[in-house]
Amino acid sequence: MNTNYRYQLETKKLTGRRQQKFTCPHCGRKKCFVRYVDTKNGFQYVADDVGKCDHQHSCGYHYKPCDYYHDNQWARENCQLSMVNGQLAQPAPLPPFQPLDIGYVTRSHSPRSTFWQWFANVVTITLGIGRNVLRQVYEDYLIGATRRGDVIFWQVDKQGLVHGGHIMQYHADGHREGYQGWTHTRLIRCGQLPLDWQLYQCLFGEHLLPQRPQAHVCLVESEKTALIMAAMRPDELWLATCGSNGLTTERTACLQGRRVTIFPDSGCFDKWSRQMSFTTGIDYNVSPRLESYASNTDLADLVLGEASPKI
Repeated sequence: MNTNYRYQLETKKLTGRRQQKFTCPHCGRKKCFVRYVDTKNGFQYVADDVGKCDHQHSCGYHYKPCDYYHDNQWARENCQLSMVNGQLAQPAPLPPFQPLDIGYVTRSHSPRSTFWQWFANVVTITLGIGRNVLRQVYEDYLIGATRRGDVIFWQVDKQGLVHGGHIMQYHADGHREGYQGWTHTRLIRCGQLPLDWQLYQCLFGEHLLPQRPQAHVCLVESEKTALIMAAMRPDELWLATCGSNGLTTERTACLQGRRVTIFPDSGCFDKWSRQMSFTTGIDYNVSPRLESYASNTDLADLVLGEASPKI
């Protein structure tokens, strides 16, 4: 065992136990995701989504402990990073941010995804919201689609720079089918981006901030929830973190000077409250509204009548 590195991918040789492989949090494939363990703390896993997918070409997901603790300051309050010769180990510098061509966004802009067809029906039929509102949401959030009908949720910052496209596969009933991916993975595979291209995420919908400088901002976890709430309550500006670990000081820096209400999924209230305590310059409050419901309930579940009370 190399003791210079506190956090390592789990192996039988390292831990003395059978290696566990989990479902990848990005591509949804089973038994292909290896988690990082803490060699100084009984080989406990760092977090459920901190690890590496075996499918490096088709998925490419690799979330390192150094990135996790960088994104989640609350999680490192009582934790020290890897030590080398008694010194704090510094992670290798990442490549600089390289925005994607806006042409990828405009060329993919299409309602021809399974998700959007479901969404249009929910908004206009189930919720009784006019098609003019539906069209506005579609245009505002730059909704895209792949050739196979998966939706693309583009992340564009308030300077108009494209950070990435989150590809998600949905059933016709609006529930995720499991597959997740990113546009840059495909572009790297096709040789249109360098092999070391690095994804630096921003908030979904961030590009709308300059267009609506006086709007009350509401922040949720999933893109789906942000879109449903944007259709229901268009006077507010709805953004999404694109994951429970997406509420970082770096990504929320764009909210400086804004009035923000944060709606964590049930079970994440304490986590998101701790994370927001590290921010400054944001007039925010974290809503406990969903804490009385079953774990992982979000506002979309509530609106669509799919929320179950906590048992």
